[in-house]
Amino acid sequence: MDENRRGARRTDAFRIGTLVSGASAAEIDCLVWDQSETGAQIEVEASATVPDAFTLSMTAYAKPRRCKVIWRRGRKIGITFVA
Repeated sequence: MDENRRGARRTDAFRIGTLVSGASAAEIDCLVWDQSETGAQIEVEASATVPDAFTLSMTAYAKPRRCKVIWRRGRKIGITFVA
């Protein structure tokens, strides 16, 4: 069984999101599986190259969040929100 090292409780999100790493970078679509106040678990297409830091937008009404990759397991990626 995996050890839970999360600092905050995660809740199911199942939302479509978009990753952007810079002004001239192409957007990468993702699925946000779950999220907390401190981070989230996302999934991208197999061919997507996700940088170590990016901005995540989940809806038109939510403020975009700066993120940093914590772990990668195939198409799934664990991220933390940064200030």
